[in-house]
Amino acid sequence: MKIDRSLRTDGVWKISLSTADEEDVSRLWIHEYQMRFGTARLRMGGIAGVGTNEEHRNKGYSRRVMEDSTAFMTERGFDVAMLFGIANFYPKFGYATALPETWMELDTEEAQAADSTYQVRQFEGKDTPKIFALYAANNAERTGTPLRDETRWKEFKMGSDFGVVADPFVVLNEADEVIGYFVCDDTEENCILCDIGFQDRTIFETVVHFLGNRASRIGAAQIRCSLPADHPFAIFSRRYGCRIDTRNPKDRGGMMRIINQSSTLQGITGELEKRLRRSAHLSQWSGKILISTELGQDCLGVDRGRVAHTSSKANAFHLEIPQDKLIQLMMGRRSIEDLAIEPDVSVTGGIIPVLDALFPLSYPHVWWPDRF
Repeated sequence: MKIDRSLRTDGVWKISLSTADEEDVSRLWIHEYQMRFGTARLRMGGIAGVGTNEEHRNKGYSRRVMEDSTAFMTERGFDVAMLFGIANFYPKFGYATALPETWMELDTEEAQAADSTYQVRQFEGKDTPKIFALYAANNAERTGTPLRDETRWKEFKMGSDFGVVADPFVVLNEADEVIGYFVCDDTEENCILCDIGFQDRTIFETVVHFLGNRASRIGAAQIRCSLPADHPFAIFSRRYGCRIDTRNPKDRGGMMRIINQSSTLQGITGELEKRLRRSAHLSQWSGKILISTELGQDCLGVDRGRVAHTSSKANAFHLEIPQDKLIQLMMGRRSIEDLAIEPDVSVTGGIIPVLDALFPLSYPHVWWPDRF
């Protein structure tokens, strides 16, 4: 058996395990993205299509492919990796659930009562630049969201796990200008919204009305929306009596691991500065925080609102933590107070408020059309 690495014409890497006669028995693909961490950017490898031919399963082949993918991303200088995984498999490769699964439901009858102010039409290719601009503006600080790259844009084609075809629409003002967009599934069974962008919130009522009519037409009693719980559209929809269901899976769904700890922590220092300065009582704090995982040690120096990666470790406060729990802390899935009681986590008590300001609980998200 041998491991092969090959690059597709669309820039996606394939890691595969082949027999001596060149039969491909196990494989995965790595998509490269720039992922937002607040205002910072991290080089992220998106793992997709992990699979082994049925007759070759339970022989450890997927393990070899997964382990090589980590080695490959380490060699290539990736910061972090993400995948959307099944339960009870990926933790053994250092992946931990980092993204919540949030669904909002609206009753169709209530949605139909909304007023429609603007015109709605199908998305066309010419709308792409405006869609990109709205997406970038709306998600400028949304942790987890990938930057949409025009060279790789797939025009709202869903990730492999969604199982449906996208049906995108744009919202137009009186001058026929695109001021919003939203993406539905293309089925006759459910009315699901899986992406939305807006110039201002006045489009929301038109979108709700459109979804209500769409759901009524196919006989769906509810409209389902996949979006972060703190998204402006979710907040707007409270007036219609919406229901929010946020689930935090144990070991499946949107999972992540750190590939290069030093480059990751260096890459997010600007965002950490911004967060620290928001805290009135900690904006003048100074000290060093030594973060230790199985990947190594990195020290963050904090000087009255300035944060820098430093080689000086003298008199540093300590955070000892496995990398899979560090990524959960970074992504806002778990708080430092929660992690501090874990037997494999040790933290100097005096820096818990500082770490809480640097890594607050949040709602990271990847919109369905961006999933891999």
